[in-house]
Amino acid sequence: MGITAAAPIISDEPIARGLLEARITHARFTPKPYTLIHNLTYLHIPVAAIPRLKRRFLNRNGWGLFALNDRDYGDRSTGFNDWLNAAFASIGATMPDGEVTLITLPRVLGFGFNPVSFWLCHDETGALAAVLAEVNNTFGERHCYLCRKSDGTAIGPDEEITAEKVFHVSPFFPTDGEYRFRFIEKPDRVSIRIDLYRDGARALSATIGGRFETLTSRTLLKSFLRHPFPTLQVVLLIHYHAARLYLRGHQIFSKPTPPGDLVTASLGRTPATHPPEQT
Repeated sequence: MGITAAAPIISDEPIARGLLEARITHARFTPKPYTLIHNLTYLHIPVAAIPRLKRRFLNRNGWGLFALNDRDYGDRSTGFNDWLNAAFASIGATMPDGEVTLITLPRVLGFGFNPVSFWLCHDETGALAAVLAEVNNTFGERHCYLCRKSDGTAIGPDEEITAEKVFHVSPFFPTDGEYRFRFIEKPDRVSIRIDLYRDGARALSATIGGRFETLTSRTLLKSFLRHPFPTLQVVLLIHYHAARLYLRGHQIFSKPTPPGDLVTASLGRTPATHPPEQT
């Protein structure tokens, strides 16, 4: 059954590990090295807990200091569980039968932009079996990479899941190459790494990693004071660093037509070629 938007339950009940205080890095290696680092607070919410998400500083499907709006995810016409099942079915796979957790940036005072959200799909033992990486670009387009092993078994911390790049994100890279995803979950933290390889060489590395905090009204307010307007900050940083790259002479590539399918399946797995980001 999909989760609907009707009658959210107002609750002050803490959600353990409901916030992720994350350090984000982007490192470009070609044609000229360039690195940026910043900190943001993400939601880290089990899908089963979303109906009780509404509280003093966090709204659902409405306006608030923070908000999680269903229309920002999936196909915007069905519940999260139904959409996730359909995403797996579209590549001929079955969704794991354990807990699903969403890592995402909430809207802040109505404004929202998520470069990438992650749906962590676990099996019945609690092991990470698949991750749906939901990518948005600044042109209002969206595409998903479904990262899993071909046999559906758990993704190990020393394994990389590869996927062909098919979606335009940055104007400073063409739409080609191969992504290599790495996911490390621990009880108190998570680390996600995405490397872009072109012509056999690493062109870009992006990481999101940090420690969990309990989600309460108090920790939400503290996160806002630490990182006010985080989603606006993301958009401003994207344009600021794009201007710097342009002034440094990086080539600009035109945006192609987005892929016809919403979901791209991963290609397989390989041993990790780089150590995890320290958080």
